[in-house]
Amino acid sequence: MDVTVVVPTVGGPWLGDQLAALAAQTRPPAQLVVVNNGPPGAVDAVVERWRARLPQLELVEDRTQALPGFARNVGADRARYPGILFLDDDDVVNAEYVAAMGDALDDSELVAAGVDLEELNPPELTRRWGSMQAEGPMTYHDFLPWSISAALGVRRETFEELGGFDGDYPICEDTDFSWRAQLDADARLTFVPGARVSYRLRSGVRPAFRQARIWASWEAALHRRYRSRGLPPRGDQLRALLRWGRPLLLLAGARRREDLVIVARQLGGCVGRLQGSVRHRHLHL
Repeated sequence: MDVTVVVPTVGGPWLGDQLAALAAQTRPPAQLVVVNNGPPGAVDAVVERWRARLPQLELVEDRTQALPGFARNVGADRARYPGILFLDDDDVVNAEYVAAMGDALDDSELVAAGVDLEELNPPELTRRWGSMQAEGPMTYHDFLPWSISAALGVRRETFEELGGFDGDYPICEDTDFSWRAQLDADARLTFVPGARVSYRLRSGVRPAFRQARIWASWEAALHRRYRSRGLPPRGDQLRALLRWGRPLLLLAGARRREDLVIVARQLGGCVGRLQGSVRHRHLHL
């Protein structure tokens, strides 16, 4: 299946690495849409450097909403081909990525690539981070499988049927989209081991805390929306409160900067679940 690749960006430093990976594909994408959701002109210079090797590249600027899901919807609106692949601007895909995902979309409405944490991150960090979509789709919530948006592909007709990513979700929109596709469009989510994304982790203390906090705060919204559709409760809330002790124990044993990043991630999750419980009026600790 021919595909459109959509890459949202705000002008970060790694967009060129992802464009280089797309230029080196064994089967190039039929269309490549880079959506600048950041300052005007933030990626103009990077895009111009790659136009000769990526003649199918289109640049769109839209900051109506400064949200990744909104930017992906903007890019998908430009799609002219039956398959859509979503990538992040700070990751790197393998050379067979587009071919493997496009072929998988011939047989499945929704596809998920494998995620590699080793290539772009220090080993001291990846050893403590845990696995992420390495051998199959995400199953973090003990509900339906889902894919992170940085490794997600979908048929355009399915995407349009669902109305794209939900603009109410500034994060966790990929989980919501994957579940809606399966529940409302009867889509099958297929894992594609031949397609791999080298994923860049947040390696600073503040970015790791912020990402984990925002993720966890919107998990409460997911649970509120899907509890009536079979999503199991998180579990014993008293036991959940005890999770606050985990980052403190990790902090006591911290020896490296990477240890502090893991502490920040754990603490961010605790704070986020508390904030989300209040914001969404749904206890999720």
